[in-house]
Amino acid sequence: MKVVFATPTVKSPLAPYFKSLEDSIPLIKAAGWEEGAVYEIGNPYISVARSTMLRKALDAKADVIVFIDHDVSWDAKDLLTLIQTEGDVVAGTYRFKKAEEEYMGALISDSQMRPVVRADGCIKSDRIPAGFMKITANAVDKFMTAYPELCYGPKYNLSVDLFNHGAHNGTWYGEDYAFSRNWIDCGGEIWTIPNLNINHHSADEVFKGNLHTFLRKQPGGDLFAS
Repeated sequence: MKVVFATPTVKSPLAPYFKSLEDSIPLIKAAGWEEGAVYEIGNPYISVARSTMLRKALDAKADVIVFIDHDVSWDAKDLLTLIQTEGDVVAGTYRFKKAEEEYMGALISDSQMRPVVRADGCIKSDRIPAGFMKITANAVDKFMTAYPELCYGPKYNLSVDLFNHGAHNGTWYGEDYAFSRNWIDCGGEIWTIPNLNINHHSADEVFKGNLHTFLRKQPGGDLFAS
């Protein structure tokens, strides 16, 4: 099985990103994965950058593609956890770059307004950020079948605008939330792994985060005791 990491950046990923990736690779190889990486540098259009990298990853025969933003870092074990967690679309979330602890994405609640939690601790989600997100090649095929209008290029080697974004029914969707909406609309599920240590970096500050720890502090946090 092969995993390809895909990172868009205007200039270069930050040093903490490279350190996290370097620390993660031995664990990934030891688990039996072949790995590769593609970068899209200098492209100001994020959806185009992600689509270009996706095509490169598929051309490299990736079974799993992991989108990682240039300004995040993580614990070495967390990337392998993301790769190996069950599901076609799985992500770790991280904080917005602000003092208040707030996480990107949106979780799905049941009829009692409690998050829908799988046996492995993953939380069913309505939206996820694409900065630490896994998608399988099988999911890409399903997406392309569901949305032929988003496919382009030669028929023998189609690309897909996976992160096509803009206004929809009176709401503006960024590229990652637009993907989330389209994936769910075609029958897919999205799962968030809460217990990952993902840091979001600005030029001079680090916003450290762990969704699991944060949720345990909230009302009803006993649901996340383990």
